[in-house]
Amino acid sequence: MSDLIPRSNGKLTPFSTPEGFTRSEGKSLQRRQNAEVANGLVTGARVQAAGYVAATGMHLTAMLSREAEFQSNGDPRAAERLNFIADSFAEYAAWEVRRFQR
Repeated sequence: MSDLIPRSNGKLTPFSTPEGFTRSEGKSLQRRQNAEVANGLVTGARVQAAGYVAATGMHLTAMLSREAEFQSNGDPRAAERLNFIADSFAEYAAWEVRRFQR
Protein backbone atom coordinates (compact mmCIF):
# COMPACT_ATOMS: atom_id res chain seq x y z
CA MET A 1 0.00 0.00 0.00
CA SER A 2 1.36 3.44 -0.86
CA ASP A 3 0.90 6.81 0.77
CA LEU A 4 -1.41 9.41 -0.72
CA ILE A 5 1.12 12.11 0.11
CA PRO A 6 4.81 11.21 0.33
CA ARG A 7 6.41 12.08 3.62
CA SER A 8 9.43 14.35 3.57
CA ASN A 9 11.37 12.70 6.40
CA GLY A 10 11.69 9.45 4.47
CA LYS A 11 11.16 7.33 7.59
CA LEU A 12 7.84 5.87 6.52
CA THR A 13 7.94 4.52 3.02
CA PRO A 14 5.40 2.20 1.49
CA PHE A 15 7.72 -0.74 2.13
CA SER A 16 8.82 -0.11 5.71
CA THR A 17 7.12 0.33 9.04
CA PRO A 18 8.26 1.95 12.26
CA GLU A 19 10.41 -0.21 14.47
CA GLY A 20 8.43 -2.57 16.65
CA PHE A 21 5.45 -2.74 14.28
CA THR A 22 4.42 -5.96 12.63
CA ARG A 23 3.62 -5.95 8.94
CA SER A 24 -0.14 -5.92 9.56
CA GLU A 25 0.22 -3.08 12.08
CA GLY A 26 2.26 -1.12 9.54
CA LYS A 27 -0.38 -1.58 6.86
CA SER A 28 -3.10 -0.61 9.29
CA LEU A 29 -1.14 2.52 10.22
CA GLN A 30 -0.76 3.47 6.57
CA ARG A 31 -4.46 2.93 5.89
CA ARG A 32 -5.40 5.14 8.83
CA GLN A 33 -2.91 7.83 7.81
CA ASN A 34 -4.22 7.81 4.25
CA ALA A 35 -7.79 8.03 5.52
CA GLU A 36 -6.91 11.08 7.63
CA VAL A 37 -5.10 12.76 4.74
CA ALA A 38 -8.09 12.13 2.47
CA ASN A 39 -10.46 13.46 5.14
CA GLY A 40 -8.34 16.60 5.47
CA LEU A 41 -8.37 17.18 1.72
CA VAL A 42 -12.15 16.79 1.55
CA THR A 43 -12.66 19.11 4.53
CA GLY A 44 -10.38 21.74 3.02
CA ALA A 45 -12.24 21.61 -0.28
CA ARG A 46 -15.58 21.97 1.50
CA VAL A 47 -14.34 25.02 3.43
CA GLN A 48 -13.10 26.66 0.23
CA ALA A 49 -16.38 25.92 -1.56
CA ALA A 50 -18.41 27.34 1.32
CA GLY A 51 -16.29 30.50 1.28
CA TYR A 52 -16.80 30.92 -2.45
CA VAL A 53 -20.56 30.41 -2.19
CA ALA A 54 -20.76 32.84 0.75
CA ALA A 55 -18.77 35.54 -1.06
CA THR A 56 -20.84 35.16 -4.22
CA GLY A 57 -24.10 35.18 -2.26
CA MET A 58 -23.11 38.32 -0.38
CA HIS A 59 -22.09 40.08 -3.59
CA LEU A 60 -25.31 39.17 -5.40
CA THR A 61 -27.44 40.07 -2.38
CA ALA A 62 -25.84 43.51 -2.25
CA MET A 63 -26.46 43.97 -5.98
CA LEU A 64 -30.11 42.94 -5.59
CA SER A 65 -30.59 45.29 -2.63
CA ARG A 66 -29.15 48.25 -4.54
CA GLU A 67 -31.29 47.41 -7.57
CA ALA A 68 -34.43 47.11 -5.40
CA GLU A 69 -33.75 50.57 -3.95
CA PHE A 70 -33.22 52.00 -7.43
CA GLN A 71 -36.32 50.34 -8.92
CA SER A 72 -38.64 51.35 -6.09
CA ASN A 73 -37.94 55.02 -6.88
CA GLY A 74 -39.14 56.14 -3.44
CA ASP A 75 -42.40 54.16 -3.51
CA PRO A 76 -42.65 52.44 -0.11
CA ARG A 77 -44.97 49.63 -1.30
CA ALA A 78 -42.73 48.81 -4.25
CA ALA A 79 -39.71 48.94 -1.94
CA GLU A 80 -41.37 46.39 0.38
CA ARG A 81 -42.06 44.01 -2.49
CA LEU A 82 -38.60 44.34 -4.01
CA ASN A 83 -36.86 44.03 -0.66
CA PHE A 84 -38.83 40.83 -0.04
CA ILE A 85 -37.33 39.39 -3.22
CA ALA A 86 -33.81 40.46 -2.21
CA ASP A 87 -34.31 39.04 1.30
CA SER A 88 -35.59 35.76 -0.11
CA PHE A 89 -32.46 35.45 -2.22
CA ALA A 90 -30.29 36.20 0.83
CA GLU A 91 -32.06 33.45 2.80
CA TYR A 92 -31.52 30.99 -0.04
CA ALA A 93 -27.83 31.89 -0.30
CA ALA A 94 -27.43 31.41 3.47
CA TRP A 95 -29.15 28.01 3.23
CA GLU A 96 -26.69 26.95 0.52
CA VAL A 97 -23.74 27.94 2.74
CA ARG A 98 -25.21 26.04 5.70
CA ARG A 99 -25.43 22.89 3.57
CA PHE A 100 -21.61 22.73 3.57
CA GLN A 101 -21.61 22.19 7.34
CA ARG A 102 -23.03 18.67 7.01
